Amino acid sequence: MATFEGSTIQTAIQKGLTHLNLERDAVNVEVVSEGRKGFLGLGRKPAIVSLTALTVPAKTVLPPVVKPATDTVAAATVEQPQQMTPAHKHDDDQALTAVTAYLTAMATAIDAPASLAVQRASKNRLTIQLTTEKEGLLIGHHGKTINALQYLGQVYLNHHAHSKFVLLLNVGDYRERRNGILARLADKTAREAIATGQATLLEPMPAFERKQIHAHLADSPHVATFSEGDEPHRYVVIAPKPHVG
Repeated sequence: MATFEGSTIQTAIQKGLTHLNLERDAVNVEVVSEGRKGFLGLGRKPAIVSLTALTVPAKTVLPPVVKPATDTVAAATVEQPQQMTPAHKHDDDQALTAVTAYLTAMATAIDAPASLAVQRASKNRLTIQLTTEKEGLLIGHHGKTINALQYLGQVYLNHHAHSKFVLLLNVGDYRERRNGILARLADKTAREAIATGQATLLEPMPAFERKQIHAHLADSPHVATFSEGDEPHRYVVIAPKPHVG
């Protein structure tokens, strides 16, 4: 546990993250002192926060930074079959078979061969479970590789299936663990926003993860959430609600 000072709580947190070389969702923040502005520079006190790196459960497979793998995913898109016009789309079963083969080839291309199983959560919601011995490589840093594969699979289905499917890719229990991380991140950031009285920005994340943050805090009487920025750098803002009365 280490303490850091700044003119505001947010500044102190950022100093701590830079010093520890960690991102916001990898630490627990405790506000030691909110600081004081003083009068004409007299009596000013800095804000002080304590940052503690979160421990990782034994089951968790830490995904390494795999920029080469991400680059490979981008390069492999060249091999995507030519897009079909709506009039020549496959039926749904053919499209599902084709996208499974496509994603299998993509996983092999980034040196993380995997077997795939398709599950229908509902009529138009699909989960494709990937099983591989190289989970960290297939997930990528903060899920960047699996999210890129999910995007490519979604685009493929949009162009090749008659029905409109919503696709979710999962590797091991990554999505379940990620859901827990997002919930804790939302709660922690909400507490910081309330303590500082200032809006707090999260790191950019995919639309389906932003929706999880919004849904998790939807009923909060103390904070409101909204998204800003342009894809793929769109992010969630958590802001304290004004006090009434």
